[in-house]
Amino acid sequence: MLLRRSAAACFGLLALLPALAACGDDESGIKVGDLVDARSDDQFVEGGTASTIALPIGRLEISAGKPTTKLAADDTRQLQAVEAPAGSTFVPITWQYDAGTFGDYTDFLDTEVNPVIDLVADKASYRLPAPEATGEGAESFYALVSGDGEDASLSVDFDGVKQTVDLATGEREEGKAAPLYKLKPRKDRIASCTTDSKFKLSITHSRLPDYACNISRSATIPYAGGQWAEAGKSWRVVTLSTTLRRYDLLSDDLKSGAIYVATSTDSSFTLGKLKPTKVIEDRALTACPDEVQGGCTKVYHLIFAVDDKASTTLRMSQTYELTLSSVWGGGEGRDGLKLTNKAVIKLR
Repeated sequence: MLLRRSAAACFGLLALLPALAACGDDESGIKVGDLVDARSDDQFVEGGTASTIALPIGRLEISAGKPTTKLAADDTRQLQAVEAPAGSTFVPITWQYDAGTFGDYTDFLDTEVNPVIDLVADKASYRLPAPEATGEGAESFYALVSGDGEDASLSVDFDGVKQTVDLATGEREEGKAAPLYKLKPRKDRIASCTTDSKFKLSITHSRLPDYACNISRSATIPYAGGQWAEAGKSWRVVTLSTTLRRYDLLSDDLKSGAIYVATSTDSSFTLGKLKPTKVIEDRALTACPDEVQGGCTKVYHLIFAVDDKASTTLRMSQTYELTLSSVWGGGEGRDGLKLTNKAVIKLR
């Protein structure tokens, strides 16, 4: 039988009952607070009481089986029957993150926080290791608690905000996390904002830059940038990407010219009159300068603290540094140029 100790008992993953006797008071070695790995990953989904806890990282789906004092041989990984010590009960739990919501708003979280989960029964609390932070695969186990386990509940704390769920009824207390339950799965709908961008071209003979702007659908969420929104406010979040590859400067007779590539940019944003609380630059998607395709690509995850009256007009200002790439037709070029862009974008 695979068995995991609570933090107050022996540490690590322990196997084989005879070896456990030194850790517990019962002959089998199992004691209150221990977790026994169930035979199947999704063992209590069918027939269990279903409940959900919405967290900033995704919805935790829970199925709780009926408390029991005896585990049959085929209930656990080691196919070994076990009986709960006197005065204690096994609480069966299956849980996993909903793949449809897990990671939806990860781009805006900017935190390494994991949920802190306690199983509460008979006025005692037992710390449980949080489920694997993925949207794939369930985990099933039996938690040994004092009493009959009929009043068992889970207390889930994420960065100071606590929620509870009654495992027998599925009833929840959501507290400050209530807005999470209204969130819909994030849609990857991207709109172009290229035509919303206006470049200031101080050179008479030039072509419009090879430029693209794209923006995601905005969302309003209660947790972003590593913190919960203040009372009466929420976080308006949106992802914006811009790419400037080349800029052509032509001679007066249009028979020669110089080609420049973008090598860096300085961008600023406002939502109405609001400055962003945080701008998270997506390092995985940013390439500036882009050594492969040339130019400068930036991806920004923007976070604004808003109330119900907040503007939906996003303004962006960019200043690009351009480096001379080549000349043609016998033309001449400067070593570097600056190019500015102003954009007014209506959020969806």
